[in-house]
Amino acid sequence: MTNQVRSFLLLLCLLLGVQFIPHPCVDGLSSHNLCVQCATVKGHKCPSSSDFPHMTAYDNRLIAGALQSDLVDVNDRGVYSVPNVEGGKSRQYNAYFGWESTSGSASGYHRFSNYMDKCSGGKSYLTVDKVGKVALRSLKSLETLAEADWKSINPPAKVNHRGYRFWLSHSSGKCLTVLGGRGEKRTVGVADCKFDGSNKKQLFAFRFHYHKAFCGCGVFNN
Repeated sequence: MTNQVRSFLLLLCLLLGVQFIPHPCVDGLSSHNLCVQCATVKGHKCPSSSDFPHMTAYDNRLIAGALQSDLVDVNDRGVYSVPNVEGGKSRQYNAYFGWESTSGSASGYHRFSNYMDKCSGGKSYLTVDKVGKVALRSLKSLETLAEADWKSINPPAKVNHRGYRFWLSHSSGKCLTVLGGRGEKRTVGVADCKFDGSNKKQLFAFRFHYHKAFCGCGVFNN
């Protein structure tokens, strides 16, 4: 963004007032793409960022579902590996809130709901179906709740650093995996687990990128 454009946006915010343009005008930030897709995702304040970390792959790319990246539309039920964006640092993309982890059962499994996917009619969870497709789905749409259950497995010592984990699917017995591709948006699915660490595309961690990350239409967390 050029200095001239930045100055124009700041002047526009001052002229129109915060009652017409929310505080994302600060530093030229705008959530236009989010607001166009889901104007109902709005509010006056973001929740605690510590409750909604980003999931990242071993190469530090973000694991994103609907509205967790400008590359993933609201109606896209897939889950992808996308470029890592920190709030306010990109001229092209915004940063958004990530995933909420909850206990799925007494056996140690977890479920991950997508905080940003608020236009889907309810909470959507990270799931895998009987053919191995990973997607965002509501719990009531599943054949079994095990499709939404994931178990954390520690990797071997040589890759056991920075909080990386395998995520084992309860229903399929396979591990969450970045399946490939060289574009900006790479598909996430499941594959046979390589617990020896030989497939680093199966290693994931949770990180916090919440400086100027949007939690709704026109609202971000400082």
